[in-house]
Amino acid sequence: MVPPLPSPPPAAAFALGTAPHPSVSSTPLLASPTLLVRWLHVLAATVAVGGSVLTWALLRAGRLDLDVALFAARGYEWLFWAAVGTLVATGVGNVGAFAPTLPGGRWRTVLDLKLGLIAVVLVGSALRATLLARLRTRPHPTAGRLLRVSYGATAAGLVVLLSLAAVLAHG
Repeated sequence: MVPPLPSPPPAAAFALGTAPHPSVSSTPLLASPTLLVRWLHVLAATVAVGGSVLTWALLRAGRLDLDVALFAARGYEWLFWAAVGTLVATGVGNVGAFAPTLPGGRWRTVLDLKLGLIAVVLVGSALRATLLARLRTRPHPTAGRLLRVSYGATAAGLVVLLSLAAVLAHG
């Protein structure tokens, strides 16, 4: 039998400033930088996931000509990479806040899986950005299909990452 994932302490305990465990800071969450870091992390994830789904949907609709599709994709690329930078910085901060007491077992396995998938999504996104840059100078007849597939893969990877993040945060 697999032991259950550790559950986070109740939010009310943080908001009231009572630490449920000695390893948790007694600073109220609402008055700490931890809240800001987590808020930025969620905001950046929203931009990355929502933008990839929206870009994929625009490309999938097939009603845009290639120039408009490329314009939308280039706009999203700027947002995506800014969001990725924010996610990496805040993700390191989130893990660092719990580093001395990181659980092992199944929770650690999920974290390792998430970190591996992050690497895959980043490599795929770098390839997608390279494709987009090449299409700027040399449009290709299959460009719309290639972009549709690459943004769809990005959206799918990010949704899986979001699901793993929910498992880590809430069990």
